[in-house]
Amino acid sequence: MKRARLGKVLGVPHFGLRRGSALAGVLLAGLLGAVPVSVRADADALAPGVDPTTVGLQPITGPIPAATPVPGESRLIKREDGTFQAVPVRTGKTVAFTIVAREAPWTLQPGLTVMAKTYNGVVPGPTLVVNQGDHVVIDFRNAMTIPDTVHLHGIHGGPVSMDGVAGISQPMVMPGGRFRYVFDAKQSGTFIYHSHDNEETVNAGLYGAIIVEPAHPLPDELVQRDDVEMLSSWSIQSTAENHFTINGKEYPATTPIEVRRGDRVRLRWINMSSENFHTMHTHGHDMLIIARDAQPVAVRDLQDTIMLGPGQRVDAVLTANAQPGNWLVHCHVLDHTEDAAGMPDGLITTIHYAGTPEKLTAMNMAMRMHMPNSSNGNPHGPLPFLTTVLLGAFSGLTIFLGLPIARARRLSPDVVAALNALAIGILVYLIVEIAGNATTPLVQALGSWQRGTSGHGAPSPMPVVMLIAYVGGLLVGLVGLGSLAGRFVRSATSSGKETPLMLAAMIAIGIGAHNFAEGLAIGASAATGATALAVGLILGFALHNATEGFGIAAPLAGRGVVASWGQIALAGLVAGGPTFLGTIVGYRFSSPTLSAFFLMTAVGALVFVVGELWSVLRRSGLTPLSTSMLAAGFVIALGTEVLSDIYGG
Repeated sequence: MKRARLGKVLGVPHFGLRRGSALAGVLLAGLLGAVPVSVRADADALAPGVDPTTVGLQPITGPIPAATPVPGESRLIKREDGTFQAVPVRTGKTVAFTIVAREAPWTLQPGLTVMAKTYNGVVPGPTLVVNQGDHVVIDFRNAMTIPDTVHLHGIHGGPVSMDGVAGISQPMVMPGGRFRYVFDAKQSGTFIYHSHDNEETVNAGLYGAIIVEPAHPLPDELVQRDDVEMLSSWSIQSTAENHFTINGKEYPATTPIEVRRGDRVRLRWINMSSENFHTMHTHGHDMLIIARDAQPVAVRDLQDTIMLGPGQRVDAVLTANAQPGNWLVHCHVLDHTEDAAGMPDGLITTIHYAGTPEKLTAMNMAMRMHMPNSSNGNPHGPLPFLTTVLLGAFSGLTIFLGLPIARARRLSPDVVAALNALAIGILVYLIVEIAGNATTPLVQALGSWQRGTSGHGAPSPMPVVMLIAYVGGLLVGLVGLGSLAGRFVRSATSSGKETPLMLAAMIAIGIGAHNFAEGLAIGASAATGATALAVGLILGFALHNATEGFGIAAPLAGRGVVASWGQIALAGLVAGGPTFLGTIVGYRFSSPTLSAFFLMTAVGALVFVVGELWSVLRRSGLTPLSTSMLAAGFVIALGTEVLSDIYGG
């Protein structure tokens, strides 16, 4: 169940909000003279025994399928408010749009993409902008697998055949069929077009705005910016409305309202939620209501919190007369502005003044860093810095548990080869694991950038710095450290000597780079108050580091050159000490780019080491025992990783 934890940030006390029905909200508003009413969804949790993968829209996992436009559908252009505007075909006073209902992937926020039902591939559907007096033609085509109709919400004065109600005003438009809706834009204002199917269909994305520009604007309608703010609900792995978006996006992917001081902005609030009321509140600014449901308001009505029931529209003008900066805009039904962990989500955006830093996403980071969060098992906020550092040191120093085997003497060549193969198996698994950890955030960042450029996600810059860090780390580890070590190896091997100490040192350096990145994760988790996760990481990494210690020591065992206790201690500090340092750095700030750099440095160094160890193993001869030990090393490393995951790592 979601919890209202945004009270301190959003400026309200933490009262326990109770769910109600839309009817109860309307009755209460009438009795109390339209006092704002908080109406919540029926339930966030499913009934016992209901499988969430069988109800509602389902998140897309894996590659996001590409949307395929239907030939002839109206071309779209991006608006400042984040919606897409359809480009009409205009012939005199007749303006024509081609609107196609079709399924397409839609990203509500990074990491959450669903297969939505859309008009022309976007949610909300294309904004249709016409002039008062135009003759409007909407050529509707149904490219879905279900029949449907379109209702022109608020458009009055036309024949009943244009009302879009199946069985009453028209037949259903079957899959592959089409229907032409026409109307004369007599009344200026804000209107809606939407599916007249059931709630599940409408909530999947089938709605859009119609703007009729006035032929003779009133003084209050003269503005510098005109924004559609479409509020809508989604049922994702749920039978209830459990996700809420502004123009198809939920925080932190929403679009700020960009202003300059003195600007007048028209906000066309539309509530397309099927069940939920919304109370949209602007920090630091009043809104002058100029129309309700496209009807001009005769009295001066100034509010900073506007209530909208399902299907209602309110046109308001906001004057940017506050101190320049970032001013929050959000629904005051707090269940609509938080996720299941009580963190910012849903119906949140900002009024952003030009010339000031844009901080829309800053609240998300600040709350996750500094506010208590009972969902992670710690009601008291961040784990203390000293405690975190000591636990990070413990995690790193467990690497010493696997190092003493380096002191082993008088081992047969077969045993030495087996230990060497065991080390290769462990290191090969580490390369796979570390490379995967480094690649995942890069792939996610590239995916966000690609979806943003294609119009199916929030605008996101290309992760150039992370790409450079990724490639640069690999070059430092493989070319830099590898080449340096290679000089010593070639110098020694030219005289017929093996270089187990150099190989062990390279392994220690590579694992040290990996453990620095592990320390970053421990520190960042502890600083955000995710105590259970931080402790789990510490326990998991401690177990994993013991195995890594063996990987360092195995090439030294029985080689005739017995490592001194001082050399073993140095190897342990080089490999395990960075966990301690990474914990300190990670507690102070979180950097996926820095983590990617050190992880790829580790990959490069370990690739070089595995190549050298493989050469040694081949010279000693591949036997069934050595190849079995190679496989065993991989399985042992995999096993410690599985146990690490069980304990939260």
